[in-house]
Amino acid sequence: MSKEKNQSLKKQAALDTLWFMPDYGSVLSAFALAKTVESCGYDALLLNKPFRFWTDKDTDSQSAAGSFIYKNCQVAPVCYSSDDFMKIENDSNVYIAGSHPLWSYALCGREANFHYYFESVSDSKKKISYATGFGGDYTGPYGEEKKLCIHYLKQFAGISVGDYNDAEIMGQQLGIEPKVVLSPILMCDKSVFEKAAENAYAKRAETTDSFVVSYIKNVTLRKKELVLRGNEILAEKSSGPMRNFVDLGNFEKSSVKLGLECSPNRTVEDWLYYIIHSEFVMTDDFNAVCLAVLFNKPFVFMGSETDPCTRQVYATLYSLGIDERMVLAEDDFRVKEYLFRMPIRYGKVNKALEELREESANWLKNYLS
Repeated sequence: MSKEKNQSLKKQAALDTLWFMPDYGSVLSAFALAKTVESCGYDALLLNKPFRFWTDKDTDSQSAAGSFIYKNCQVAPVCYSSDDFMKIENDSNVYIAGSHPLWSYALCGREANFHYYFESVSDSKKKISYATGFGGDYTGPYGEEKKLCIHYLKQFAGISVGDYNDAEIMGQQLGIEPKVVLSPILMCDKSVFEKAAENAYAKRAETTDSFVVSYIKNVTLRKKELVLRGNEILAEKSSGPMRNFVDLGNFEKSSVKLGLECSPNRTVEDWLYYIIHSEFVMTDDFNAVCLAVLFNKPFVFMGSETDPCTRQVYATLYSLGIDERMVLAEDDFRVKEYLFRMPIRYGKVNKALEELREESANWLKNYLS
């Protein structure tokens, strides 16, 4: 890290994300945030997971997440002591919490304490958040811990969240009014992801470069039914083979539950490659939807009224004028079958996206300056 730092005259931004999670979207969202920050003239340093989260099985670059991130980003060492943390802090000009529900008490609040509120970062350092939040539902902390939560957040120079639902939660629960910004994935140029996908095994192994892709992270019978029906409709006009993906962190159980042949290529690069080369994407994942939009792919989002992800997807698609691409488990699928035949008018979508991108970029640049 020191050698690279000495070779650069840029300021360094330390990014606290959940890049190490066994989840395609989390990895690429952290990667995209790093690239977005770099486009603002900073060196981006992805902070490693808190040492209390560390286990032997996901050491350094051996996991799917680590393999991708260590190839494509600058990563800080694990901090086991305050001295380790001080070495990073001395080189960092700004700290950014971002692109994941870092403040979800149910997801990582209890174990992380106030780590993702930059509890240990000096008040002399600028702190901001980008597209983070509570994951659509406030699950704590409460009482005195909630007061501390508010205290630490008020030390931030700027706070932004990824959707209006999290903005409402923050306003009602904490009395803080954040900015709503675009997902980091939608902030990147397509070439950033195309370059990262160059190392995909699928690029060498596949005999075709066009696919129908499904990525069902939380498998249910209704979603499986829609995937099968969607593939039947798409097969009427498409010759591309189907490639199915499920939860990276629970592949065996999820693939059995889906009951369909799932791609044996499970690296982040391969998942990315298949979406980039897809004819159609069926998914229940917000980040996969963002990639589909970025690459102008026809898609269907499969959610449910009780899933917080559904609200996040709706907010983004509504702002782009394509919220009709959502199919809920509670819907009559027959009414929604037209989505598999109807193209998306990406001319209008891209215009709206560019306006939102500029607004989010201006917000970020303002707080980085």
